[in-house]
Amino acid sequence: MYLEAFPEELQSYYRSLFGDEAEIIMEKLREPVEKYYIRVNTLKISREKLMEELRKEGLKPKRSPYLEEGIYFDREGPNFSDDYDPKLPKVIANKFASESVYQGAMLYAPGVLKADKGIKEGDEVQIRDPRGLLVGVGIARMSAKEMILSTRGIAVEVTLPKFKLPSLSELKSYEKGLFYAQSLPSMVVAHVLEPSEEELIVDMAAAPGGKTSHIAQLMQNRGKIIAMDKSRNRLKKMEEELKRLGVKNVELIHMDSRKLPELGIKADKILLDAPCTALGIRPKLWESRTPKEIEATARYQKHFINAAIKSLRKGGVLVYSTCTLSYEENEANVRYMLKKGLKLEEQKLFIGSPGIGIKEVQRFYPHKHLTQGFFIAKLRKVS
Repeated sequence: MYLEAFPEELQSYYRSLFGDEAEIIMEKLREPVEKYYIRVNTLKISREKLMEELRKEGLKPKRSPYLEEGIYFDREGPNFSDDYDPKLPKVIANKFASESVYQGAMLYAPGVLKADKGIKEGDEVQIRDPRGLLVGVGIARMSAKEMILSTRGIAVEVTLPKFKLPSLSELKSYEKGLFYAQSLPSMVVAHVLEPSEEELIVDMAAAPGGKTSHIAQLMQNRGKIIAMDKSRNRLKKMEEELKRLGVKNVELIHMDSRKLPELGIKADKILLDAPCTALGIRPKLWESRTPKEIEATARYQKHFINAAIKSLRKGGVLVYSTCTLSYEENEANVRYMLKKGLKLEEQKLFIGSPGIGIKEVQRFYPHKHLTQGFFIAKLRKVS
């Protein structure tokens, strides 16, 4: 069933790269992460105190064994099998909304593509993605017509999602900025960077701000971080996010970071969380990307890499990360950097697997680490 989610050429690509493990990787990509992580905002609260607050709010938080600022929640489900057919009126949701419902979120009206005629408020309905996959069952909170015409509001209150992850954005502790929802590998990145307040740090593709705010937290709001993004919209949201978290040592710059050398700075450390094909993101109800797009994205990433190398002082450190699984966007680009006068450094926190043909880089696999698919490399500019 899960193979239908991947184009045949991508399936072949995965088999050539991962061999016998390709099947289980694809199966796991279809599901949400087994352990859903949040990062304690230690600028405002300790882990123990936040866990107390979360328990009061009805949740079951657990301590990360790897990170002092890490808390996770166990995923619930699957709550029904792939062949379950509830024989109820259908509501079809777009891909993004379907992936949210699949993990336990409510279905909001903007996410509805189609609804069976005759559905009225209070009816029990089934929710399917545009390709027919059942993602959840719930109670209609609007008529079919309202679901299609409304631009806001809950269309279906989901009572039986395929999986259940905690809903966090409604919590008081969220409003107070006591945590940030962030995957485990994404949290490892800031630790690999090892920022300190004496250094000038640049985050090249910073929005929505997860890694930037984590770096600020490790620097205890001291020193200076320059955070860039080419989307004004995303930067605006990031500004609000940094405010919620109480981060004060970040200068936001609206700029395509391929033009970073134009600022004329020499950074001590640069984080390049590169734009990528996002093949490691979970859950993936289906994937449309092809090996051709992987190659094109890897070429695109080199523009960011070149800009980073130019803007790094001699002896400075570049941490390169992606949320994708391909070789071209990961190890192949590291090999490119090695030819450009960088050398690989050991990573302070290493809880993933060694890379493909390069043991100093860190890979996270959905089936081995129960995380998103992710990649981290740490390099130093030597010439």
